[in-house]
Amino acid sequence: MHSSSHKHRPELHITAETGVLEAPAGAVFSGNALHVFHQFRPRPSEGSRWAHQVASEATYDWDICDDVVVPNRGLADREGTARGAEVDILAGATVPVGLGAELFFVVTHAAGEATAAEARGADIPHGQRGPRTFTIERALIPNLMEATEVSDDPSLPDPHVQRLGAIDIDDSSHPVENLVTPSVIRHEDPAHPDEGWLMIALSLINDVDAQIVVLRSSDRQHWRVLGPLELPAEAALRPDRPFAPRIVSMVDADSSARRDVLFVTFPGGAGESDEVAGYVVGNLSGNAFKVTTPFTVIDFGHDFTRPRVIDYHTPVMFGLVGAHPSLDGQWANCLSAPRYLSLVGGELYQDVVGAPTAVRTFSDYAFIWSAQLDAQQGSVDVDVTDDSGQVIATISYTNDAVSVTRLGVDTRTAPLKDADSDTLTVFLDGPVCEVFADGGAVTLTSAIPAHSQISDIDVRATGGAKIISSMQTAGRHLMRMQAGLTSPEDQEAYMAEALIADRDVAAGIFDED
Repeated sequence: MHSSSHKHRPELHITAETGVLEAPAGAVFSGNALHVFHQFRPRPSEGSRWAHQVASEATYDWDICDDVVVPNRGLADREGTARGAEVDILAGATVPVGLGAELFFVVTHAAGEATAAEARGADIPHGQRGPRTFTIERALIPNLMEATEVSDDPSLPDPHVQRLGAIDIDDSSHPVENLVTPSVIRHEDPAHPDEGWLMIALSLINDVDAQIVVLRSSDRQHWRVLGPLELPAEAALRPDRPFAPRIVSMVDADSSARRDVLFVTFPGGAGESDEVAGYVVGNLSGNAFKVTTPFTVIDFGHDFTRPRVIDYHTPVMFGLVGAHPSLDGQWANCLSAPRYLSLVGGELYQDVVGAPTAVRTFSDYAFIWSAQLDAQQGSVDVDVTDDSGQVIATISYTNDAVSVTRLGVDTRTAPLKDADSDTLTVFLDGPVCEVFADGGAVTLTSAIPAHSQISDIDVRATGGAKIISSMQTAGRHLMRMQAGLTSPEDQEAYMAEALIADRDVAAGIFDED
């Protein structure tokens, strides 16, 4: 599990053990275990690679495993220049295969006369292709249980991972090159009955433009490009360059109809974050998407972007918290809490399962507060304070909106619809604040810069608003502080008294006074 000693590395959320986390890469369930892969860069001068973390029994109790895919260094010629060297291993997708998993990832090489340093993604402006080429490859982990063993040398990739090479692409119907960010799921389409695997990917057209394309396969190795993804005007997609398209199929709880949910990230506009992720609901046949719900923002906070979705009977989503990390240690990035998705009436709802138990069991400083509210009038405000007493974030809930303001000046606001019951959950873990309103119909995720640990929250209901009921759970250190156990001696005395009480209860001894 991650240490809480670094204020920029949360305890319960997945982050890179060293360097910075750059993107979620994929995840699969295997039995009771949740395996998550992410792209990270150990040092500024090194290429990106894929890391592997697993929660074997309880979500949020993450164990770090060996890295699964790392760039090869190629062969040196007589001049000492590496030929065929891989520069970066970029994010893609993961699908379950028997007891193991198959990884789809993107390998970059320097193009033309460019050097590896010039083609390194960390040194190329975001959204630009740069002097590099991109190839989608596959790898196989035959048994995920074996892949949880950790070697003595952290620089070496997991020996259980078998690299299978580049996929084959038939683009005779629609020429493509430099495909990136593949999303791969099993997907039945009556128009293509013999090709049960679907890939959604980005085709890089030039240095800055990209197009979403649709591919089909019968065996996950040989893929056929059907064409660009065709969306009608009512999809209301943004006109900017898309990033990180993902797709998953779900059953709508209202209509029992199976729908496809397409996730796309776009550059943010005025008053928004740098990147804005949203979804479109409908049905994909061939490369044409029939829309039932237009583009809807999936998270209104400061720092949620590029979601990845586990194609499961209840799909689970991870998002990147912080699109642009700093390699000087000031912000390492992390993944959002795993969010279980449900589709109701064409709208997505997000739920964090097991978070209170995780806060109480696996953390020292995490905090979660949930409440049912009556905010037909007035507002409910939650101030988050650090151990110096400074208010570092304020969450405000009214009848028609919920907002997060960090350090008193930077606000993000999400609109609310009429709900049967007004609910609010605030999940705090180190520098990460996740807000869930109205049963997960609306979420806001923000990174909160702070120079000290979160200490407490202060809740106020004003203007006629009411808190009908509430529940809070704090990490172990926060609980000791709230109980007044501020010294090691106080804590030892308390533990001794608790042990005596437990022994007396077990023996059936009670004080009748």
